[in-house]
Amino acid sequence: MTRYRVSRDAEFDLDEIFLYWAQRASLEAAYRLIDSITDRFGLLGEYAYAGKPLDEIVAGVKCFPAGIYYQRAGRGIEILDIHGARDQKRAFKKAARHE
Repeated sequence: MTRYRVSRDAEFDLDEIFLYWAQRASLEAAYRLIDSITDRFGLLGEYAYAGKPLDEIVAGVKCFPAGIYYQRAGRGIEILDIHGARDQKRAFKKAARHE
């Protein structure tokens, strides 16, 4: 049973990440990176408390290494955004809309 949902913003982020690495490295590298990110979604769905709380930025949102931002939703989680090394406060201008 899937315990996560991926928002449109997160899908867009994945597309941008894929294109960036496909153009700069290779299609194979881009696929590997996207797989390594999306493989974590199921883990987070099972262990929704695993991430670092970001209540000082957006209440109820957590961050997991690899820049996966999510919040609890029902019995699982919703993946809100995916940002590598970006500024967390800036990244969550979008996430605030999800509240």
